[in-house]
Amino acid sequence: MEKKEIILKNKLSEIRRISEIIEKFCENNNLPMRILFDVNLSLDELLTNIIHYGFGDEKEHTIIVKLSLSENILEITIEDDGKAFNPLNAKPPNLDQSIEDKPIGGLGIYLVKNLMTEINYKRLKSKNILVLTKIVTNNLKE
Repeated sequence: MEKKEIILKNKLSEIRRISEIIEKFCENNNLPMRILFDVNLSLDELLTNIIHYGFGDEKEHTIIVKLSLSENILEITIEDDGKAFNPLNAKPPNLDQSIEDKPIGGLGIYLVKNLMTEINYKRLKSKNILVLTKIVTNNLKE
């Protein structure tokens, strides 16, 4: 089993750093480019939301991202001490609306739900814990 823990600050510049770490992790484990793309896009979206909306102050906060690869299952855990927020409860966007009528936001979480195999959320000891699971295949359609 391959594991990696990344400690981030609540700054948007950290997203680039984690993207590079994810790329190296995928490369070291011979994961398909599609997995790298899905994970990076999902983390970019979720971390941006946490950094922008998760904290009610200007203080420095820590966001922990853990990667675990076992067999063909990639698990990504995101832990933060921000306001309680379960993205699984987010209302799905109306995809039938025209671009002009669509409100800003809402597509990111929908996208993450569609890119990952499974998503679970819990609030534990004043922390948000979001676990993303992705089944890894070498199938280009996956």
